[in-house]
Amino acid sequence: MEIVTDTIGGMLEKIAQAYPGREALIHSQKGTRYTYQLLFWQVDRAARGMLALGIKRGDHVAIWAANMPEWLVSMLAIAKVGAVFVPVDPGAESEDLKYILDQAECVLLMVSGELAEKTVSIKTPSLKHIIVVSSGSERIGTVWPEMVEKGQKVRPETLKETADAVLPDDPVAIMYTSGTTGKPKGVVVDHLGLINKSLCATDRQKITQADRLCLFFPLFHMFGNTCIALSGLIRGAALVMPSETFDPSAVLETVAAEACTAIYGSPAMFIALLEHKSFNKAHWQTVRTGIVGGAPCPMALMKRLVEEVGVSELTVAYGITETSSWITMTHPHDPISLRVGTIGTPLPCNEVKIVDPKTGEDQIPGDQGELCIRGYLMKEYYHMPGATAAAIDRDGWFHSGDLGEMDQNGYFKITGRLKDVIVRDEREIFPVEVEECLYGHPEISEVQVFGVPHPEKGQEVAAWVKVKEKSRLNESSLAAFADAHMAKGMRPGYFKIVHEFPMTRSGKVQKFALSELAEKEMKKDAP
Repeated sequence: MEIVTDTIGGMLEKIAQAYPGREALIHSQKGTRYTYQLLFWQVDRAARGMLALGIKRGDHVAIWAANMPEWLVSMLAIAKVGAVFVPVDPGAESEDLKYILDQAECVLLMVSGELAEKTVSIKTPSLKHIIVVSSGSERIGTVWPEMVEKGQKVRPETLKETADAVLPDDPVAIMYTSGTTGKPKGVVVDHLGLINKSLCATDRQKITQADRLCLFFPLFHMFGNTCIALSGLIRGAALVMPSETFDPSAVLETVAAEACTAIYGSPAMFIALLEHKSFNKAHWQTVRTGIVGGAPCPMALMKRLVEEVGVSELTVAYGITETSSWITMTHPHDPISLRVGTIGTPLPCNEVKIVDPKTGEDQIPGDQGELCIRGYLMKEYYHMPGATAAAIDRDGWFHSGDLGEMDQNGYFKITGRLKDVIVRDEREIFPVEVEECLYGHPEISEVQVFGVPHPEKGQEVAAWVKVKEKSRLNESSLAAFADAHMAKGMRPGYFKIVHEFPMTRSGKVQKFALSELAEKEMKKDAP
């Protein structure tokens, strides 16, 4: 694909001109329906309001809210005036919000009404304005309609001049990593990277203006705001938001009511939908494609979605915030074995290689090593030059920390995280391999394998398992299954059946939290 040198504001204007009457954004819970013409008008009103507040090119603006129409309007307006949007997890505590506002030097905070009260005690030197984007608080900051009204004093020509001055390689977002180890890092990405990655990814999925993308993934996460929202908008597709937070019943109702053609989520989200009491595959007749991302997709889940439910062109993708979203993706008509056993081939805008993590030497097909990526990378970790230099080498390769290998046909697969590799009795064990074996049991719904400190072995292998409804599995039968189906050196020494896993709001299981919980339990049970 040719490189597209445009800005997010410029792309939205072109799409709105091409498809003015086509639906752009539907929010079922809110009852909102915007055509592209109306969305463009709403974005311009918000952008002029921000200019009236004194927001200028390069300023940092945080968005702290659940999935609502104003979230996307704010993001697009911030990008249009050349400012930088900073998404914040709506589940964040005040202390986490303050850290991001301080570290990113935000001058404006867009916040939903129900969260606004939490900002009262926050004092940060850079913050000049708080805009409350929905009802819920009357004594904090300025309400959205008032900001829009102020913007009417800004001439449309002034906005056009401001938007025209924005360059494709200007920063457009600072997205914070999950911070599972240490403080979160602010990943600075630009218009060029987000647009071209989105175009490459939607080209692989064959997304067009005729598609209707179901958007329930949290917008604070790149999967939500870029891989679904921005990607759909720059193709002229419709974004369909069922509710402000992930609600399986609302999603299932909306998929049917709005005739969605594409659906996106983590394996855990898809499992929650398929196992919900109101799931009916007849309501998914329009669903053609989508992406399973964020964690390895179990074979049973992919088979059910593709063969039973009929989402025939469903893909699996692998991406990282630091690489401006997707890196590799399977093809819509790949055999299921490739859509489960691999993460696909690189998108045309990426170079991907496997290197020996100790020597840095390139690995040949079939040999395991660290995945490295080049192409539309982050500009930096904001105000963290040391961390930036450690992540991107002198030749421009980003070192992912993920272990993987490539086959003879150029398909990659993830075999684990460098930091997640379990070392028991000096032998390396890769959690994903153990998980795949356990998924072979028909009564297992979801499994997480991780390491727990052990005084003699170094680490012990633990497997926490969610079972299907009416299953009679117990820890003993799980151990017996493992004995019969995997090599002795891989078998977990500790099984537990659970009803849920500790998760981030973006749908990823927190393995470090599992390890901490298991360690406490093992100490408590020790003689």
